[in-house]
Amino acid sequence: MRTKAVLAATTAVVCGAGAIAIATPAEAASWRNVGSKALSYNGTLDRVDFADKGAGWAIGAQGSILNPKTMIVRWNGKAWIRQASPVGFVPTDVAAAGAKRAWIVGFNLSDRTVGLYWNGTKWSKVSYPVVGMPFQVAASRDGTAYSLAGIDSSAGGLSSVLRWNGKAWIKINVPLPPSSSVTAVEVRSKNDVWLAGTTSDGIGVTAFMLRWNGKSWKRINVPGSMGTPAYRAVMHRIVVASPTNVYLDRVSQTAQLPNALMRWNGKSWTTINTPWNAAGLAMSSDGRSGVVIIPVTNGNRSQYLHYNGSAWRTLYGPARKTGKVQGGDLDHRPGTPGIAGVGAAAGQNKSTPFIEYFG
Repeated sequence: MRTKAVLAATTAVVCGAGAIAIATPAEAASWRNVGSKALSYNGTLDRVDFADKGAGWAIGAQGSILNPKTMIVRWNGKAWIRQASPVGFVPTDVAAAGAKRAWIVGFNLSDRTVGLYWNGTKWSKVSYPVVGMPFQVAASRDGTAYSLAGIDSSAGGLSSVLRWNGKAWIKINVPLPPSSSVTAVEVRSKNDVWLAGTTSDGIGVTAFMLRWNGKSWKRINVPGSMGTPAYRAVMHRIVVASPTNVYLDRVSQTAQLPNALMRWNGKSWTTINTPWNAAGLAMSSDGRSGVVIIPVTNGNRSQYLHYNGSAWRTLYGPARKTGKVQGGDLDHRPGTPGIAGVGAAAGQNKSTPFIEYFG
């Protein structure tokens, strides 16, 4: 479950005629670095997920794809603690349902697909039975979890939807449109699951969204062209604040259209172009009616773009001396006003992981 919150602005970037960005007292805080001995390694930190204010995980790796060392750090409500992985692999995503249930997916050369499950005491390897690369996992507090895997899914390749059955991942049948790829998943409960992706007729590409209501999947068409089969946009992330407030992060890739948020109000869609045509690496709810994205940047500070439902704002993290900085993911700590972002600052000879909090 990726309910995230960002309530800040120091520099306003306002899109739309007549829009005025006004900082409220709650927006006076800023992003700050949070040090931890658990991050003292040469490698990456790529994804983060919180189940509540006292339970969250961030994942990354060090070494090479031939011999990767999985890095797992857990938030216990006070600090980040390093945890051991039962297998070396490159993790691609993490999801948490609570302090006693969490999942990590990824890959390595020997096992190919890798799934880990946290039972409250330790991480154990579990079955992940598909061909392709696991690339997203999402979970709700009731323990419902879904994952996506595929072969070049962002380019229209094959994709699979998997569900956690309590012991292992199982592939499930979803009424997908013909020639489609699922690229984003969000889980709010066992009766509220959302998928998004693209489909092609061989000439053009369009987008779609599917919602599971506990009994059946309902298709919601997304208007407009998403390019052509060879030059397509991808539905990179989905954030569901409510059934009448859903955001898709549209990354244009090589398609001839801008990067944008696509917002569903339960009846119709609105397209909101991103500032500077920024592509979103990650997207999260702001805990209200808007979203936050991490754009692709190469400066010495992480950057966050906040859309509050009517206007864009931007905020930078602290300057770092280790070279170019790129954020990877961000997630809210439910029950608190703060969020954490993760990423890595690449130096001349190493990549130094970091975690930043907002508050």
